[in-house]
Amino acid sequence: MRPPFDGTEFHASIKRVYFGDYPRALNKRRDDLVTVKYVAPHENTAETGDRRGHGTDLATWLFSEEPGTAEHIFTVPFELAIDASLDAGAALGLHYHDTTEEFYYVLAGSITMTTIDTDGTESATELHEGDVHFVRLGQGHFGVAGSSGVRFLAVAARRQ
Repeated sequence: MRPPFDGTEFHASIKRVYFGDYPRALNKRRDDLVTVKYVAPHENTAETGDRRGHGTDLATWLFSEEPGTAEHIFTVPFELAIDASLDAGAALGLHYHDTTEEFYYVLAGSITMTTIDTDGTESATELHEGDVHFVRLGQGHFGVAGSSGVRFLAVAARRQ
């Protein structure tokens, strides 16, 4: 497995989430997937504490149709799929979903996700293995990994 790319390096210059070929039947090999180490994931410099984002997120990009890293595989309004692992106590900074909806499926550990509705109402829930978090178009969210960290699958779709 290749070593992780630095988050800044990946988004500034790498621009690929897979280094293998795309055969007719699309199967990606683990060793060709890109893993990115994000420090202060989803950092929001306008915020403080957990809302700002801190710690480390190791994210393996499974698929991307995001601008700049689009693989042009999907024919539907798909955005991304990532296998992410946050260190114990790490926080995803507050960010809003103006063009995408997203869900996190918790694979291991725990995370407390706070969702901010379009009217400013906040709701926090601690999620464990097998739980799912969903953020709708227009909502914001941030999350804090539990004492043993968290691993989750993140999948997002674009507004049509």
